[in-house]
Amino acid sequence: MKKKVLSAVLSAVMVMSLSACGNSASETQSTAASAAPAAATSAAAATSAAAATSTAAATSAAAATSAAAAAEDKIDATGETLTVWMPPFASADGSITDQAFWERELKPIADETGCKINVEIVPWDSYEEKYTTGVNSNEGPDIGYMYMEMFYDYIHNDQLEDVDQYFTDADKSNYLYYDLGNIQGGQYGLPVVVGNPRVLIGNMDILSKAGITAMPTTWDELVTDCKAVMEKEPDVTPLAQAWGNTHFGVLNELFWPYFWSAGASIVDADGNLTVDTAQGLEAAQFIYDLRYKDNILNDSCTSTDGDAALSNFKDGKVAFEYEATGNATRNEGINWSYSILAAPEGGAKTFVAADCLVMLSSCKDKPLAAKAMKLMTSTDVMKRFHTEVSSQMPITKDEEIAADDPFKDLYANDGDKFQTLPVFEGSAEFYDYFYKDLQSMMQGQMKPEDVLKDATDYYNSNIKE
Repeated sequence: MKKKVLSAVLSAVMVMSLSACGNSASETQSTAASAAPAAATSAAAATSAAAATSTAAATSAAAATSAAAAAEDKIDATGETLTVWMPPFASADGSITDQAFWERELKPIADETGCKINVEIVPWDSYEEKYTTGVNSNEGPDIGYMYMEMFYDYIHNDQLEDVDQYFTDADKSNYLYYDLGNIQGGQYGLPVVVGNPRVLIGNMDILSKAGITAMPTTWDELVTDCKAVMEKEPDVTPLAQAWGNTHFGVLNELFWPYFWSAGASIVDADGNLTVDTAQGLEAAQFIYDLRYKDNILNDSCTSTDGDAALSNFKDGKVAFEYEATGNATRNEGINWSYSILAAPEGGAKTFVAADCLVMLSSCKDKPLAAKAMKLMTSTDVMKRFHTEVSSQMPITKDEEIAADDPFKDLYANDGDKFQTLPVFEGSAEFYDYFYKDLQSMMQGQMKPEDVLKDATDYYNSNIKE
């Protein structure tokens, strides 16, 4: 039987102000019986049912209150080890490593409870593989970090814990995006990195030498500006794309912004794959033409990885590239600006993250893990994370956006352009296969239409049940 996606696609994230959508209550209707005895019986039954419902609700509420209190109370975890897996965010030349940051920030938990904290930073290029191997062999973390592409299988295999019971109403009310962690019917995630949209970054000094005074806002303007750079500044790479990356996450910069701007969707409301459409082909053809028609992308694009692309931009060797806002703020010494591109017949769209901390079901001390998750997402810790490790949007109400944040206006005014990846069956496997097909296209081994058809056929035949 084919499974349907149980959660709605998170299609747009308003980063400055997000209205949390509550679950709509289902309503039932009953008809009154005409006979008095029947009415009395019905009333008695209703009273009994109401009492039972009230008792069950009270029991559930009490259990949740108890769990939340346990996460707040002093815990003796002497002799226990709390294992935390996180991805790398710190820059290679940053003031602190991810490892050192999280070990420092989690030390109060170790001091208070007597537990040992084991932090492991998992490289992006082996991220899903590490989780799959570790979790399935019961050697995974107690607390992990997952992005939307990862959730479906872990939830359906009962490997993630619904953490809602460990958070009080006061806790929840201070999180700006708590409801984004409610996925497929449960609070399986605690949002920790929300935002970090991908934007087109331009070196304005290089553009000025090519006679360009403003950032492009459409695909056609990008092509025109790149050609101007090629003519006036032939030693500069007009547009950098890191198709040499090993991980499909780079599609968040290289492909999805174009794909969504063309009006395409990855899946429909029932979880059916919908990349092989006229809109999807428009995006794939545009990327292909940048390489083989307009010659804007050269041979190096298929061997360049993300770190090299970022470094080349910082060194003033690149005119344009898509970057996460968290990376763009590190472009010190470069006079840069940004934009979000619109397709010829579409609107401007781009990727934003809604990444979460998760608690694995195998965690032996769940109140301890919940306590650590609260600390990791607390205002004080997040302030330090955003200033020392990676510039991101606040996730709590009592952390303000820095007045000098170069993306403050973007967050305030362009939320309708932001889009997250959908949660659907086998998404990570599909993205990996699709990315490899696109890499083949950029190497001249496949045509755009063949990429979309092959990836769709593979998904329907080998992934979707």
